[in-house]
Amino acid sequence: MPTIKNKVAFLRELLALKEVIDTGQIHAAAERNGIKHSNMSKLITDLESRYKARLLLRSSSGCVPTNTTRQLYTDIENIVVLLDTLMKNVAEPDELTGYISIWTEEGFAGSLLFIELYKLYAKYPKIRLDILTNRHVNSSNPDIAIMDMRSTDKIPGTKMLFKFKTKVKFYSSPAYLEKYGVPKDMDDMLENFDMCIRQKFLELPECNFIVKRAKKLNITADSASIIYQLVCDGAGIALMPEWCTMKNTKLVEVPNIDFDYEYVLVGISNPLTMKSPKIRAFLEFFYEFCLEYDIPLEIFE
Repeated sequence: MPTIKNKVAFLRELLALKEVIDTGQIHAAAERNGIKHSNMSKLITDLESRYKARLLLRSSSGCVPTNTTRQLYTDIENIVVLLDTLMKNVAEPDELTGYISIWTEEGFAGSLLFIELYKLYAKYPKIRLDILTNRHVNSSNPDIAIMDMRSTDKIPGTKMLFKFKTKVKFYSSPAYLEKYGVPKDMDDMLENFDMCIRQKFLELPECNFIVKRAKKLNITADSASIIYQLVCDGAGIALMPEWCTMKNTKLVEVPNIDFDYEYVLVGISNPLTMKSPKIRAFLEFFYEFCLEYDIPLEIFE
């Protein structure tokens, strides 16, 4: 009969496997839990020895669960849910601990959303958010991904949590407009003013006219942060989401321009973890945030 020591060791290996699947990398799982990479790797190797099967497909870009592991993951998740329930029964009121990993495109709401996170931390001081921008997104990592609605079909196995729209308009710095004047209309702007546009927006069908007609398309970049900073520093005019200018006095909407586009973003999650207390806590915060700034938000259960 297995001893308590053997059961604890087995449980630790199972939880390690779940962490690696959730983060997509052994190194990230080890760092997230404060243990050595070699120790995390050994836990996975020991578990594979128990099952006499490969549980992860390892590569330089990360780890992907095998078919054998997918059913095992569901069983581990059930164990985790039970453990969370037991721990919640002995926790202090309103105590919530652990990590919430959120993937977002670079620059998403950097000037607005993330500076409001103190409200979440005030309620749950033991919660930590891992904000990911460059790591590859798959069906198990991260807890929440906020992305362009048209990109969600590239990540199978996820479920939509929420959807919201934001206006996309032309913005510039007051200093730039003071120096070069205000465009008379769209044609004048595209003919005579410096345009700094994010490459992703240029690829939208609604924005093809910029590529075709702009005479001074001076700067394009994949990085939203680079475009944002350049325009704040007076480099020209950019097409940006409306939330970029909330609480930002460095940018103003360019007048006399007849252009209106709604950019749809969605939040998706792994169905195995989306109903966990930590995810619900973030959704509650996000709902209040959108309500405060009058951002239309549609939440799906």
